[in-house]
Amino acid sequence: MRVSLGHAICASLLLLMLPLSGPFNPHQSFLESGSFETQYSNDSGSSINFTSSGGSGLAISGEPAHVGDKLFATLLVSNSGNSSGTVSLHIFSEIYAIEFQGEFVEISPGSTREVSAPFSPSSPGENQFYWWLSVVEFGDYFPLEGNISVEVMPSQNLNLSIDKIEWKSDSGLNVDASVFLSYGKSREIILEVSSLSQGSIELMQRIELESDPGRREINFNLGHPNAEEITIEAIPVLWQPSNTSENMTMSLVKEPLVDSQSLIIAVEFTPEDPVPGKEVLTSVSVENTGTYMVKSGEIRVIMASDRTILAQTSVQSVMPGSTIRTDLNIPIWPEGDRTDLEVQWSTSEVVVSSYYSIDANSGDEGLDLPFDIIAAGYGVLAGVLTLLVGTFVWRAVSTRTPSTSDLTLRETKQESASFSKIEKREIQCSYCDQRLMVPSDHDGGVRCPSCSMEFIVGEPQEDSPRVVRSSVDTLSCPECEQVLRVKLEKRPVMSRCPVCKTNFMAESEGE
Repeated sequence: MRVSLGHAICASLLLLMLPLSGPFNPHQSFLESGSFETQYSNDSGSSINFTSSGGSGLAISGEPAHVGDKLFATLLVSNSGNSSGTVSLHIFSEIYAIEFQGEFVEISPGSTREVSAPFSPSSPGENQFYWWLSVVEFGDYFPLEGNISVEVMPSQNLNLSIDKIEWKSDSGLNVDASVFLSYGKSREIILEVSSLSQGSIELMQRIELESDPGRREINFNLGHPNAEEITIEAIPVLWQPSNTSENMTMSLVKEPLVDSQSLIIAVEFTPEDPVPGKEVLTSVSVENTGTYMVKSGEIRVIMASDRTILAQTSVQSVMPGSTIRTDLNIPIWPEGDRTDLEVQWSTSEVVVSSYYSIDANSGDEGLDLPFDIIAAGYGVLAGVLTLLVGTFVWRAVSTRTPSTSDLTLRETKQESASFSKIEKREIQCSYCDQRLMVPSDHDGGVRCPSCSMEFIVGEPQEDSPRVVRSSVDTLSCPECEQVLRVKLEKRPVMSRCPVCKTNFMAESEGE
């Protein structure tokens, strides 16, 4: 029907006659609650008529509700007029005077559309709301309106705790946490794990999950982070926990220390006998025999005399039971017949060193000779000829037929030959298998010219030498704990530490 001026005046009179008691409504209607039909038209003959489709009324989704939850009010609206109209749904909290408005929806003539609006209750208990449908084209036209009551429960508690922290050398940092949600609805939460190191915060893990009421245990495997403190936060998704909730927790963590005895450094120099002033390639291998990952660090080749760094490079971390190898170039080998070096591996938590004494090559390659090479050649040739002549004469005299006057010559030759057989004996280096000739009656220290290592031959000079045993090729000096390499197949053998010069007996484990 068409609303005329007379009808409007009558409606105004009736509105003045209504009692003032009851809840406050921003738009008081002729009906206390529910919905009604009203048609609006203008002079051009266009009309809109919005009604609740099928008398379904306002529907609420999201219950049972807790304080702070987002609920949705939905209304099916039909347009029986001859013009399109744009409407939106409004929800008004009578307790806190807060208005919620939904999105605008255009409804064509003869069409039915769903119109909705989100709203949130602010207090536990019964919450009263007033609702109405507004039309954009006609600001004072409210075809549908009414009242609703929603029963609201208190906000749920969300508590988070760290139950156990363990940092293992093999699996890394493990954190056991618990999430507790009080009685009510299942909730979506986000768990964020962050690390704090030197004032810098880094997000390590982020997990989205749906938590049911009760307690839930969650394990985080964080590897080997660079962290001083671990923080875990439970973030609610589209809901509000109670003010007494404790949804953030933190704990200090400390990374376990690395045992320096679990790192073994081995070094090879190419060439083995460097030439002073020339370039030398140094190959360094680091073996981790422990059960904990060693962080990345630096390898340095240092002169033991004045602590000059000859070469250095950065190297990666070393996992348990693995070995890494890296090459360093020493551009200029130091001057001198022998160079004492320290090869050092250093990280933020451990420093391990290995010591070496390297003999230089005294060859004349590339040197200018201070004499005439041709004259030297003639001199060498003359010397060789003189030696050959002397040898020939000596053999002729020593091997001639014996006589009463020459017996002493043959006896002298035989005695000399016998003496030469017992004068020296052949031994084998304990470190590099080099074959050496030493005096047969020599007991004590011998230096190998190939690997420059010292070891003991013959009877030990000490009354009661120290004994060091191991089941691998490497063992530690009993005096300075320097890591040395003595092959198992050479043991037992007297050895000598090249650093502190201590003599000891190297034996295999179980001997």
